[in-house]
Amino acid sequence: MSIIFNNVRIPMSGTFFPGQKVLVEKGKIASVGSMIRKNVEKVIECEQKYLIPGLIDAHSHLGLFESSTSVDDIHEPFADITPHLRPLDGVKMRDRAMEDARRAGISTCMVCPGSERPISGICSILKTNGNSADVGLIVEQAGVLMSFGEQVKVAARNGEKSYVTRMGITALIRETLMKAQDYYAAKQSKKMVKDREIDMEALIPLIKGEVAMRACAHRAEDIMAAVRIADEFKLKLVIEYGTEAHMLAKVLADKKIPVVLGPTLIPRFRYELNEKTFESAKILMDAGVEVAFTCDYPGLPIETLRVAAAMSIQYGLDEKRALAAITDVPASILGVEERLGKIKKGLDGDLALFSGHPLDIRSRLEALVVDGDLFVFSDELKIESGS
Repeated sequence: MSIIFNNVRIPMSGTFFPGQKVLVEKGKIASVGSMIRKNVEKVIECEQKYLIPGLIDAHSHLGLFESSTSVDDIHEPFADITPHLRPLDGVKMRDRAMEDARRAGISTCMVCPGSERPISGICSILKTNGNSADVGLIVEQAGVLMSFGEQVKVAARNGEKSYVTRMGITALIRETLMKAQDYYAAKQSKKMVKDREIDMEALIPLIKGEVAMRACAHRAEDIMAAVRIADEFKLKLVIEYGTEAHMLAKVLADKKIPVVLGPTLIPRFRYELNEKTFESAKILMDAGVEVAFTCDYPGLPIETLRVAAAMSIQYGLDEKRALAAITDVPASILGVEERLGKIKKGLDGDLALFSGHPLDIRSRLEALVVDGDLFVFSDELKIESGS
Protein backbone atom coordinates (compact mmCIF):
# COMPACT_ATOMS: atom_id res chain seq x y z
CA MET A 1 0.00 0.00 0.00
CA SER A 2 1.18 3.55 -0.77
CA ILE A 3 0.20 6.26 1.71
CA ILE A 4 0.84 9.99 2.05
CA PHE A 5 0.49 11.74 5.38
CA ASN A 6 -0.34 15.28 4.29
CA ASN A 7 0.13 18.51 6.31
CA VAL A 8 1.61 16.85 9.37
CA ARG A 9 4.02 17.82 12.16
CA ILE A 10 7.13 15.63 12.40
CA PRO A 11 10.01 15.69 14.91
CA MET A 12 13.18 17.38 13.65
CA SER A 13 16.13 18.56 15.77
CA GLY A 14 14.15 18.41 19.00
CA THR A 15 11.03 20.22 17.80
CA PHE A 16 8.00 19.44 15.64
CA PHE A 17 8.03 20.99 12.16
CA PRO A 18 4.57 21.70 10.68
CA GLY A 19 3.40 21.47 7.09
CA GLN A 20 5.32 18.31 6.22
CA LYS A 21 4.45 15.27 4.11
CA VAL A 22 5.58 11.68 4.54
CA LEU A 23 5.27 9.08 1.79
CA VAL A 24 5.19 5.36 2.56
CA GLU A 25 5.59 2.87 -0.30
CA LYS A 26 6.18 -0.88 -0.26
CA GLY A 27 6.50 -0.87 3.51
CA LYS A 28 9.25 1.77 3.59
CA ILE A 29 9.43 5.52 4.11
CA ALA A 30 9.95 6.68 0.52
CA SER A 31 10.10 10.44 0.99
CA VAL A 32 9.91 13.16 3.66
CA GLY A 33 9.41 16.86 2.92
CA SER A 34 6.95 19.63 2.18
CA MET A 35 6.74 19.27 -1.63
CA ILE A 36 5.94 15.60 -2.28
CA ARG A 37 3.76 14.99 -5.33
CA LYS A 38 2.88 11.37 -5.93
CA ASN A 39 -0.15 9.30 -6.94
CA VAL A 40 -0.92 6.99 -4.01
CA GLU A 41 -3.65 4.67 -2.79
CA LYS A 42 -4.39 6.60 0.42
CA VAL A 43 -4.02 10.28 1.29
CA ILE A 44 -4.38 11.06 4.99
CA GLU A 45 -5.21 14.73 5.65
CA CYS A 46 -3.55 15.28 9.00
CA GLU A 47 -4.44 18.92 9.67
CA GLN A 48 -1.21 19.63 11.59
CA LYS A 49 -1.47 16.54 13.77
CA TYR A 50 1.67 14.89 15.15
CA LEU A 51 3.43 12.05 13.32
CA ILE A 52 6.22 10.14 15.05
CA PRO A 53 8.03 6.83 14.46
CA GLY A 54 6.15 3.78 15.69
CA LEU A 55 6.88 3.31 19.39
CA ILE A 56 9.30 0.59 20.51
CA ASP A 57 9.16 -1.32 23.80
CA ALA A 58 12.62 -2.83 24.29
CA HIS A 59 11.56 -5.43 26.89
CA SER A 60 8.23 -7.26 26.98
CA HIS A 61 6.58 -10.66 27.12
CA LEU A 62 3.96 -9.67 24.56
CA GLY A 63 2.15 -12.67 23.11
CA LEU A 64 3.57 -15.12 25.66
CA PHE A 65 1.02 -14.11 28.29
CA GLU A 66 -2.46 -14.80 26.95
CA SER A 67 -5.03 -12.24 28.02
CA SER A 68 -8.03 -13.38 30.08
CA THR A 69 -6.54 -16.79 30.98
CA SER A 70 -4.62 -18.13 33.96
CA VAL A 71 -2.13 -19.91 31.70
CA ASP A 72 0.99 -18.31 30.26
CA ASP A 73 3.95 -19.36 28.17
CA ILE A 74 6.39 -16.99 29.87
CA HIS A 75 8.11 -19.26 32.40
CA GLU A 76 9.55 -22.78 32.25
CA PRO A 77 8.99 -23.67 35.93
CA PHE A 78 10.95 -26.93 36.20
CA ALA A 79 14.21 -26.00 34.48
CA ASP A 80 16.88 -23.53 35.62
CA ILE A 81 19.04 -22.94 32.55
CA THR A 82 17.06 -22.58 29.33
CA PRO A 83 18.96 -20.34 26.88
CA HIS A 84 17.49 -22.33 23.99
CA LEU A 85 13.88 -21.20 24.57
CA ARG A 86 12.68 -19.12 21.60
CA PRO A 87 9.77 -16.67 21.86
CA LEU A 88 8.98 -17.40 18.23
CA ASP A 89 7.74 -20.84 19.30
CA GLY A 90 5.29 -19.45 21.88
CA VAL A 91 4.10 -16.03 20.74
CA LYS A 92 0.38 -15.74 20.03
CA MET A 93 0.09 -12.95 17.47
CA ARG A 94 -3.72 -13.12 17.63
CA ASP A 95 -3.75 -12.37 21.35
CA ARG A 96 -5.73 -9.25 22.19
CA ALA A 97 -2.58 -7.66 23.65
CA MET A 98 -1.23 -7.26 20.10
CA GLU A 99 -4.22 -5.09 19.24
CA ASP A 100 -3.72 -3.19 22.51
CA ALA A 101 -0.10 -2.56 21.53
CA ARG A 102 -1.13 -1.20 18.14
CA ARG A 103 -3.74 1.02 19.76
CA ALA A 104 -0.97 2.37 22.00
CA GLY A 105 1.12 3.29 18.94
CA ILE A 106 3.62 0.48 19.48
CA SER A 107 4.91 -1.05 16.26
CA THR A 108 7.85 -3.08 17.62
CA CYS A 109 8.68 -5.02 20.80
CA MET A 110 11.52 -7.10 22.07
CA VAL A 111 9.85 -10.25 23.37
CA CYS A 112 11.61 -12.49 25.86
CA PRO A 113 10.84 -15.35 28.28
CA GLY A 114 10.20 -14.52 31.92
CA SER A 115 12.88 -13.42 34.37
CA GLU A 116 12.37 -16.00 37.13
CA ARG A 117 15.27 -18.23 36.07
CA PRO A 118 19.01 -17.45 36.01
CA ILE A 119 19.14 -17.95 32.23
CA SER A 120 15.68 -17.82 30.67
CA GLY A 121 16.10 -17.90 26.90
CA ILE A 122 16.75 -15.82 23.83
CA CYS A 123 15.09 -12.50 23.07
CA SER A 124 13.42 -11.77 19.73
CA ILE A 125 12.34 -8.53 18.06
CA LEU A 126 8.84 -8.55 16.59
CA LYS A 127 6.53 -6.15 14.80
CA THR A 128 2.96 -5.98 16.09
CA ASN A 129 1.30 -6.63 12.73
CA GLY A 130 0.68 -9.93 10.99
CA ASN A 131 -1.15 -13.10 12.01
CA SER A 132 1.93 -15.11 12.95
CA ALA A 133 5.21 -14.43 14.69
CA ASP A 134 7.09 -15.45 11.55
CA VAL A 135 5.47 -12.56 9.67
CA GLY A 136 6.33 -10.02 12.37
CA LEU A 137 9.84 -11.30 13.13
CA ILE A 138 12.70 -8.82 12.64
CA VAL A 139 15.54 -10.45 14.61
CA GLU A 140 15.19 -13.95 16.02
CA GLN A 141 18.11 -13.75 18.44
CA ALA A 142 18.68 -10.26 19.82
CA GLY A 143 20.17 -11.37 23.11
CA VAL A 144 20.07 -13.91 25.94
CA LEU A 145 18.01 -13.04 29.01
CA MET A 146 19.65 -13.60 32.40
CA SER A 147 18.33 -12.57 35.80
CA PHE A 148 19.90 -11.48 39.07
CA GLY A 149 18.26 -10.65 42.38
CA GLU A 150 15.15 -11.21 44.42
CA GLN A 151 12.74 -12.55 41.82
CA VAL A 152 15.10 -15.42 40.94
CA LYS A 153 15.75 -16.12 44.63
CA VAL A 154 12.04 -16.35 45.44
CA ALA A 155 11.38 -18.67 42.50
CA ALA A 156 14.33 -20.85 43.55
CA ARG A 157 13.10 -21.15 47.14
CA ASN A 158 9.56 -21.95 46.02
CA GLY A 159 10.92 -24.63 43.71
CA GLU A 160 13.35 -25.99 46.34
CA LYS A 161 16.34 -25.41 44.08
CA SER A 162 19.97 -25.97 45.02
CA TYR A 163 20.70 -22.23 44.72
CA VAL A 164 18.81 -19.70 46.85
CA THR A 165 21.29 -16.85 47.29
CA ARG A 166 22.67 -14.13 45.03
CA MET A 167 26.03 -15.90 45.22
CA GLY A 168 24.45 -19.16 44.10
CA ILE A 169 22.57 -17.55 41.20
CA THR A 170 25.67 -15.78 39.92
CA ALA A 171 27.78 -18.92 40.33
CA LEU A 172 25.27 -20.93 38.28
CA ILE A 173 25.37 -18.34 35.49
CA ARG A 174 29.19 -18.30 35.60
CA GLU A 175 29.37 -22.11 35.47
CA THR A 176 27.06 -22.21 32.46
CA LEU A 177 29.08 -19.61 30.58
CA MET A 178 32.29 -21.53 31.30
CA LYS A 179 30.70 -24.65 29.80
CA ALA A 180 29.60 -22.59 26.79
CA GLN A 181 33.14 -21.29 26.26
CA ASP A 182 34.53 -24.86 26.43
CA TYR A 183 31.80 -26.13 24.10
CA TYR A 184 32.53 -23.39 21.56
CA ALA A 185 36.29 -24.00 21.78
CA ALA A 186 35.78 -27.73 21.19
CA LYS A 187 33.53 -26.99 18.24
CA GLN A 188 36.12 -24.61 16.77
CA SER A 189 38.87 -27.23 17.13
CA LYS A 190 36.89 -29.59 14.86
CA LYS A 191 37.56 -32.40 17.29
CA MET A 192 34.03 -32.36 18.59
CA VAL A 193 32.54 -35.81 18.34
CA LYS A 194 29.67 -35.67 20.81
CA ASP A 195 26.13 -34.69 19.89
CA ARG A 196 25.21 -31.05 19.70
CA GLU A 197 23.72 -29.59 22.87
CA ILE A 198 20.81 -27.27 22.22
CA ASP A 199 21.43 -25.06 25.28
CA MET A 200 25.12 -24.58 24.46
CA GLU A 201 24.36 -23.88 20.81
CA ALA A 202 22.02 -21.07 21.88
CA LEU A 203 24.84 -19.46 23.90
CA ILE A 204 27.42 -19.43 21.09
CA PRO A 205 26.25 -16.08 19.59
CA LEU A 206 26.58 -14.57 23.08
CA ILE A 207 30.07 -15.98 23.62
CA LYS A 208 31.13 -14.74 20.16
CA GLY A 209 29.90 -11.22 20.97
CA GLU A 210 27.23 -11.25 18.29
CA VAL A 211 24.36 -10.61 20.72
CA ALA A 212 24.07 -9.03 24.16
CA MET A 213 23.56 -10.46 27.61
CA ARG A 214 20.32 -8.82 28.69
CA ALA A 215 20.56 -8.79 32.45
CA CYS A 216 17.43 -8.27 34.54
CA ALA A 217 18.55 -6.51 37.71
CA HIS A 218 16.99 -3.93 40.05
CA ARG A 219 19.50 -3.37 42.86
CA ALA A 220 22.90 -1.77 42.37
CA GLU A 221 24.58 -4.92 43.73
CA ASP A 222 22.80 -7.10 41.19
CA ILE A 223 23.64 -4.71 38.36
CA MET A 224 27.31 -4.89 39.37
CA ALA A 225 27.13 -8.70 39.45
CA ALA A 226 25.97 -8.58 35.82
CA VAL A 227 28.76 -6.11 34.98
CA ARG A 228 31.37 -8.44 36.51
CA ILE A 229 30.05 -11.41 34.56
CA ALA A 230 30.09 -9.39 31.32
CA ASP A 231 33.66 -8.24 31.98
CA GLU A 232 34.85 -11.72 32.89
CA PHE A 233 33.45 -13.34 29.74
CA LYS A 234 33.87 -10.29 27.47
CA LEU A 235 30.14 -10.06 26.75
CA LYS A 236 28.05 -7.22 25.43
CA LEU A 237 25.67 -6.11 28.18
CA VAL A 238 22.30 -4.38 28.44
CA ILE A 239 20.74 -3.78 31.87
CA GLU A 240 17.01 -4.52 31.99
CA TYR A 241 14.81 -2.90 34.70
CA GLY A 242 17.68 -0.97 36.32
CA THR A 243 15.75 0.42 39.29
CA GLU A 244 18.97 1.49 41.04
CA ALA A 245 20.97 2.06 37.85
CA HIS A 246 21.04 5.80 38.57
CA MET A 247 23.32 5.01 41.54
CA LEU A 248 25.84 3.58 39.06
CA ALA A 249 25.41 6.15 36.32
CA LYS A 250 29.13 6.90 35.93
CA VAL A 251 30.10 3.21 35.86
CA LEU A 252 27.50 2.43 33.21
CA ALA A 253 28.43 5.49 31.16
CA ASP A 254 32.15 4.69 31.29
CA LYS A 255 31.51 1.12 30.18
CA LYS A 256 28.91 2.21 27.58
CA ILE A 257 26.24 -0.09 29.04
CA PRO A 258 22.69 0.91 28.07
CA VAL A 259 19.67 0.58 30.35
CA VAL A 260 16.12 -0.48 29.48
CA LEU A 261 14.44 1.28 32.39
CA GLY A 262 11.22 0.20 34.00
CA PRO A 263 8.54 -0.52 34.59
CA THR A 264 8.76 2.89 36.25
CA LEU A 265 5.06 3.11 37.15
CA ILE A 266 4.96 0.15 39.54
CA PRO A 267 4.79 0.78 43.32
CA ARG A 268 7.58 -0.13 45.74
CA PHE A 269 6.06 -3.51 46.63
CA ARG A 270 9.46 -5.26 46.97
CA TYR A 271 12.40 -3.95 48.94
CA GLU A 272 14.61 -4.01 45.82
CA LEU A 273 12.31 -1.29 44.46
CA ASN A 274 12.76 1.02 47.47
CA GLU A 275 15.09 3.37 45.58
CA LYS A 276 12.80 3.68 42.57
CA THR A 277 12.57 7.26 41.32
CA PHE A 278 11.14 8.96 38.25
CA GLU A 279 14.37 10.97 38.09
CA SER A 280 16.39 7.88 37.10
CA ALA A 281 16.12 8.52 33.37
CA LYS A 282 17.43 12.08 33.64
CA ILE A 283 20.28 11.12 35.96
CA LEU A 284 21.38 8.32 33.65
CA MET A 285 21.02 10.33 30.45
CA ASP A 286 22.85 13.32 31.92
CA ALA A 287 25.74 10.97 32.70
CA GLY A 288 25.80 9.75 29.09
CA VAL A 289 23.94 6.43 29.43
CA GLU A 290 21.60 5.30 26.65
CA VAL A 291 18.14 4.81 28.20
CA ALA A 292 14.95 3.33 26.80
CA PHE A 293 11.68 2.93 28.69
CA THR A 294 9.74 -0.30 29.09
CA CYS A 295 6.39 -1.19 30.65
CA ASP A 296 7.48 -4.86 30.92
CA TYR A 297 4.10 -6.14 29.72
CA PRO A 298 2.29 -7.88 31.41
CA GLY A 299 3.97 -6.26 34.42
CA LEU A 300 2.09 -3.13 33.41
CA PRO A 301 -0.42 -2.57 30.61
CA ILE A 302 1.26 -2.10 27.23
CA GLU A 303 -0.50 1.27 26.95
CA THR A 304 1.67 2.74 29.73
CA LEU A 305 4.85 3.03 27.64
CA ARG A 306 4.01 6.56 26.51
CA VAL A 307 2.91 7.46 30.06
CA ALA A 308 6.34 6.47 31.42
CA ALA A 309 8.01 8.87 28.99
CA ALA A 310 5.55 11.63 29.92
CA MET A 311 6.17 11.12 33.65
CA SER A 312 9.90 11.54 33.14
CA ILE A 313 9.26 15.06 31.82
CA GLN A 314 7.43 15.93 35.03
CA TYR A 315 10.65 14.99 36.87
CA GLY A 316 13.00 17.10 34.78
CA LEU A 317 13.70 15.28 31.54
CA ASP A 318 13.28 17.30 28.34
CA GLU A 319 10.73 16.33 25.68
CA LYS A 320 13.32 15.48 23.03
CA ARG A 321 15.08 12.84 25.13
CA ALA A 322 11.81 11.51 26.57
CA LEU A 323 10.42 10.88 23.08
CA ALA A 324 13.73 9.40 21.93
CA ALA A 325 13.55 6.90 24.83
CA ILE A 326 10.52 5.22 23.21
CA THR A 327 11.61 5.59 19.56
CA ASP A 328 15.18 5.90 18.30
CA VAL A 329 17.10 4.98 21.48
CA PRO A 330 15.42 1.57 21.90
CA ALA A 331 16.05 0.98 18.19
CA SER A 332 19.75 1.62 18.85
CA ILE A 333 19.85 -0.57 21.98
CA LEU A 334 18.18 -3.40 20.04
CA GLY A 335 20.60 -2.98 17.13
CA VAL A 336 17.91 -2.12 14.56
CA GLU A 337 18.58 1.62 14.21
CA GLU A 338 19.16 1.16 10.46
CA ARG A 339 15.51 0.14 10.13
CA LEU A 340 13.53 1.76 12.94
CA GLY A 341 13.21 4.72 15.28
CA LYS A 342 13.23 7.72 12.94
CA ILE A 343 11.16 9.29 10.19
CA LYS A 344 13.79 8.99 7.50
CA LYS A 345 13.83 7.89 3.88
CA GLY A 346 14.63 4.20 3.52
CA LEU A 347 13.59 3.16 7.02
CA ASP A 348 10.64 0.88 7.73
CA GLY A 349 7.23 2.45 7.26
CA ASP A 350 6.35 2.41 10.96
CA LEU A 351 4.52 5.61 11.89
CA ALA A 352 2.09 6.72 14.60
CA LEU A 353 -0.28 9.67 14.12
CA PHE A 354 -1.51 11.45 17.26
CA SER A 355 -4.20 14.12 17.63
CA GLY A 356 -1.83 16.23 19.76
CA HIS A 357 1.68 16.09 21.17
CA PRO A 358 2.48 12.38 21.67
CA LEU A 359 3.73 12.97 25.24
CA ASP A 360 0.49 14.69 26.26
CA ILE A 361 -1.53 11.75 27.55
CA ARG A 362 -4.72 13.48 26.42
CA SER A 363 -3.59 12.99 22.81
CA ARG A 364 -5.30 10.13 20.98
CA LEU A 365 -3.68 7.74 18.56
CA GLU A 366 -5.59 8.16 15.29
CA ALA A 367 -3.62 5.88 12.97
CA LEU A 368 -0.67 3.50 12.99
CA VAL A 369 1.33 2.19 10.07
CA VAL A 370 3.45 -0.94 10.53
CA ASP A 371 5.53 -2.05 7.54
CA GLY A 372 3.13 -0.07 5.38
CA ASP A 373 0.00 -1.74 6.83
CA LEU A 374 -2.50 0.94 7.90
CA PHE A 375 -4.51 0.65 11.13
CA VAL A 376 -7.06 3.42 11.71
CA PHE A 377 -8.42 4.20 15.19
CA SER A 378 -10.42 7.38 14.59
CA ASP A 379 -13.66 7.79 12.67
CA GLU A 380 -12.87 11.48 12.28
CA LEU A 381 -9.60 11.00 10.40
CA LYS A 382 -9.88 12.21 6.81
CA ILE A 383 -8.62 9.52 4.44
CA GLU A 384 -9.04 9.95 0.70
CA SER A 385 -8.40 7.45 -2.05
CA GLY A 386 -5.61 8.55 -4.35
CA SER A 387 -5.57 8.40 -8.09
